[in-house]
Amino acid sequence: MILEYLIFLGLGCITGVIAGLLGVGGGTIVVPTMIYFLTAYGAESDLIMKMALGTSFATIVVTSLSSVVAHNKKGSVMWRLVFFMGIGSAIGVGLGGAIVSKLSNTTLQVIFCIFLAYTITNMIFTASKPEAAEPIQLGPGPYTGMGALIGFVASFVGIGGGVLTVPILSKVGHKMKNAIGSSSALGAILAFFGALAAIANGWGESNLPDGSFGYVYLPAFIGLSLSSIVFAPLGAKLVYILPVKRIRQIFAIFLTIILINFLYKMYTG
Repeated sequence: MILEYLIFLGLGCITGVIAGLLGVGGGTIVVPTMIYFLTAYGAESDLIMKMALGTSFATIVVTSLSSVVAHNKKGSVMWRLVFFMGIGSAIGVGLGGAIVSKLSNTTLQVIFCIFLAYTITNMIFTASKPEAAEPIQLGPGPYTGMGALIGFVASFVGIGGGVLTVPILSKVGHKMKNAIGSSSALGAILAFFGALAAIANGWGESNLPDGSFGYVYLPAFIGLSLSSIVFAPLGAKLVYILPVKRIRQIFAIFLTIILINFLYKMYTG
């Protein structure tokens, strides 16, 4: 058990930096890692992906909060926008979570891989796209709808929605730094409701590993959360040092490594 905590503490350092730098909660690291760990642990195959998603959401709540504090100090969080998108994301992740609880482990893994491939492609083709001078003026309705879509998709892949939120906000003309800062805040809201859904849907489930709280694996949640709180501010500082193009390239490279490793494990597993 001690070794488990040490492993997840180390992983949380990486997750925290990525969360602060890219405006994501680190789910793209947590989900594959949890799959590898739970497989080696001998967990029930049909529960592995559901537990990976649930644990990822619980961790993202803490990681995103740490990240958003750092971004808010820089004035990069658009709170009015986050409010309306947060309402939509809560609805979307709740609906998606109910569907996820009924899907097979293989189906969820395939969805995760497809989503990563899409995200990588999107970031590569927009890496050199210049930022807009002014954002498009949109009302509460469109932002609430965006949040609902992001929350629904995020429920299937266990992320805070940053890989969707950042490109979408950039697309409508918001500066990259504002998109990343606001994504961190939205990620905390989305992940909170995602974690609640995972706990509720997994409550009373038989054959869960020791230390489970619904579909949340507590040793991983505690270890990841403790270290990511410390390292998320470091990633947030890098946002104001690295150029926009470089941030997008880092995002694409990082996700490509995760996808290749994940596909290899699926193929050889």
